[in-house]
Amino acid sequence: MDQALEARLEGLLDRQEIYDRLMKYIRGIDRNDGDLVQDTFWPDALVDHGHSKFRGEGIGEIFGDVSKHATRGQSHWIMGFVAEIHGDQAITEAPSLYVAETERNGVAYIWQRSIRYIHRTVVESWNRIDPIVERFPPNPNMIMAGSGRDDRSYELFELTRKNEKPPLELPDNAPGTESAERRTDVAGFRAAKNEFWKVRDEG
Repeated sequence: MDQALEARLEGLLDRQEIYDRLMKYIRGIDRNDGDLVQDTFWPDALVDHGHSKFRGEGIGEIFGDVSKHATRGQSHWIMGFVAEIHGDQAITEAPSLYVAETERNGVAYIWQRSIRYIHRTVVESWNRIDPIVERFPPNPNMIMAGSGRDDRSYELFELTRKNEKPPLELPDNAPGTESAERRTDVAGFRAAKNEFWKVRDEG
């Protein structure tokens, strides 16, 4: 293989491995899974969150349940990824949108932050906290996310590792469910949507 091409392929593989490690870290944080978080750091790694600093050794114990004390239902979305690889050294930047639910004086709030992960350093772009004024109507068949290993994803990952298929079935005959074609919009937006299309078509 051409040396230049081989170097490019090695760079792509290195970049993908770094990205996969970042995704594992995000999954570990969102699921309060200390083992996943710990597996993404070398023991001598340094992590700078500005308001707090950590070492790689023992970081899983810290992040295994730290989010349970102040927030719930947290999610990180990685919105970009830039990596520069220079031999055995690499630096990356990954903008992230963080959303979680918190509570203050008995009132539920949504906490939003725009942050960037740069070389194990967290840089804050902006943040805001808004009261939750309405929720999606409850549905007994809705699959809710867990805050740890009770999350449905762990079961589905484990089934795949065992080469087993998830127990998925068409919902047409299941009690309390409807197929997508007949499903009504329980959030109450269907009427508004239909009115929009009616006005647009008549205009």
